[in-house]
Amino acid sequence: MFGKKETVVTITQVPAPVRAAIEKVTTGSKIKSIEKIERNGKVTYEVEYEKEGKELDAYFTEDGTQVKAAQ
Repeated sequence: MFGKKETVVTITQVPAPVRAAIEKVTTGSKIKSIEKIERNGKVTYEVEYEKEGKELDAYFTEDGTQVKAAQ
């Protein structure tokens, strides 16, 4: 599969390692959305959240590794 597919998911729909990583990074924050991004056979999860009035993004691989954080 080539191209990019984005699907909005909930915290209960992501794999356990990803859920644990998201919960650790977003502690004390409000999660606004989680997207499952499928690109060229690889899956990344994008989390948009609000912490201390700031809108932040974090990206995780399927094994829960944080690959990128944007502020």
